[in-house]
Amino acid sequence: MEYNRVPSLANLRILDLTRIWAGPLGTRTLADFGAQVIKISDPRISISSDSRVNEKLNRNKLNLGLRLDTQLGREVFLDLLSISDIVIENYRPRVMRNFKLTYDDILKINPNIIMCSMPGFGLDGPYSEFPAFGSTAEAMSGIISMMGYAKDRPLQTGMSFADPISALNLVGTILTYARHRSLTGMGSFIEIDLADSPLANIGEYIVSNSVTNYQRPIQGNGHETYAPHGAFPTSGDDEWVAISITTDDMWVDFVNYINVKELIELKSKTYIERKSEEIKINSIISQWTKTKTSTEIMESLQNRKIAAGRVSNNKQLLDDQHLNDRDFFINFKTINQKHDGQAIPGNKLEKKYWFPMQKTGEGNPQVLNTLLGYSNDKIHELETHGIIGKIE
Repeated sequence: MEYNRVPSLANLRILDLTRIWAGPLGTRTLADFGAQVIKISDPRISISSDSRVNEKLNRNKLNLGLRLDTQLGREVFLDLLSISDIVIENYRPRVMRNFKLTYDDILKINPNIIMCSMPGFGLDGPYSEFPAFGSTAEAMSGIISMMGYAKDRPLQTGMSFADPISALNLVGTILTYARHRSLTGMGSFIEIDLADSPLANIGEYIVSNSVTNYQRPIQGNGHETYAPHGAFPTSGDDEWVAISITTDDMWVDFVNYINVKELIELKSKTYIERKSEEIKINSIISQWTKTKTSTEIMESLQNRKIAAGRVSNNKQLLDDQHLNDRDFFINFKTINQKHDGQAIPGNKLEKKYWFPMQKTGEGNPQVLNTLLGYSNDKIHELETHGIIGKIE
């Protein structure tokens, strides 16, 4: 599908005070759609990381190395605030109070500003000043209590689920309030709590427990109703394929296709009967899957309208023909890194204009000279006092 060449958010300027994952992922998405995102970093600290997490989360953003814990630094920030549309932060509540940069403070400078705070546990309440990460937030949300393979050992998601969900909540909420401002001229204050975001994904279990005290059991890759349903080992080294049989007809087709004697004897079993013999069925299927590659199984079952998917590792994703044919990835040749693209369709910034993460303070000249019109003498004074800086 062809989209308008003008990025959807080209008229928005966003001040990004967020760190770690949830906030930076949300602001990166907004930057991918053309918003001018200015990431403000402590000039004493590099944001580069060996794991490349910051690199993937901070593309398409200008980086201003600025100390907000000083009066001069605060004044620079307020100058930027006066020409910006949105400010987003994910500190503990006391931090913005200490900076004297609460919503009430910034309204005095820009009454039309949209401000979004993303604390771990809210701006008030007994947990409000607790630090939070996606891993701890997903634990407190209850998701981990339903994951794992053994009742005495629940497992984390492995991807800090609270972070990407909060990031998506941020994108949708910011777009909604930006639209509201375009219609009314009024700014807004938004609060998106890291620990609250995952809760919306398990609402049915909260309702069930409130009515019947039902607690969803830990069941690994299994399903409460479907069988077989899980991940099965294949011929590759630590390679797996997911298979989900959701109807009795699909079960018959599956058994006919793989043509294993032990399963043929179970072909007439209903889903209730299969569930009671799930361990036996899974063992038989595993012996069959071990003789084939995950890709071979996925393609052959999909061609028969049986739900199956390769459990892909990072290398397989980078080489995936489907993703590459759809131009999903972005290859930053200047730093020899290939990054994930943008999954949300629409009027994105054209990839030829994308740029990798700037180092701390790399965007100082564009922000201070071009946007704020500071003289070289003023910039030199700020550098001398350590208010702004750059880390190569």
